[in-house]
Amino acid sequence: MEAKLRNLVNFLNDDKAFKVDPVLKMAIGHYQFEAIHPFRDGNGRTGRIFNINYLTNKGLLDYPILFLSRYILDNRDDYYSGLMGVSQRGDWNTWLKFMLKAVETTAILTYNKINDILNAKDAIRQVILDDTAITRPELLVNAILTQPFTRVKHLTDQRLYAENTAKKYLNQLIDLGVLQRRVIQGNHYYLNLELYRILGE
Repeated sequence: MEAKLRNLVNFLNDDKAFKVDPVLKMAIGHYQFEAIHPFRDGNGRTGRIFNINYLTNKGLLDYPILFLSRYILDNRDDYYSGLMGVSQRGDWNTWLKFMLKAVETTAILTYNKINDILNAKDAIRQVILDDTAITRPELLVNAILTQPFTRVKHLTDQRLYAENTAKKYLNQLIDLGVLQRRVIQGNHYYLNLELYRILGE
């Protein structure tokens, strides 16, 4: 097993000896990792994380945001059939086409989500400018779009606003329908409804 893993690492990292397009190399490397199956549990999750990390490492992604996991899990039967096709019949063609389709589909989905988030950001900023006297609206919008849930502490820790000001502004965004307050284990969280919707699709 150690020899096979060394072979995989060499294949992935030696671009002079193995001149293969990085996307194809990722697909081949994913198959090899799953075929080696080095762990008792978690090989599938590790293999899916490997995909995005490899593409980021090779400079095809600036950030690790191309989550192939969803496509793979949604097309599980084709995924396992592709893996078995290589193992049993040497059918690399079907496997590589599956992985290329996964990259294409996920790239389009990710691109659309990013545009939806940017449009939501512009819309929220405009609502704040039109209907409130919130200071530094750009910073507040960036803060509430970093993750779906925001807390007063997130704004005070970043030194964007004092605690009372942060509470006041977040409550104004609730009144505008931008945020929704949730109480979880006694703590107040503010859910960005549009970001939550976009990420949940």
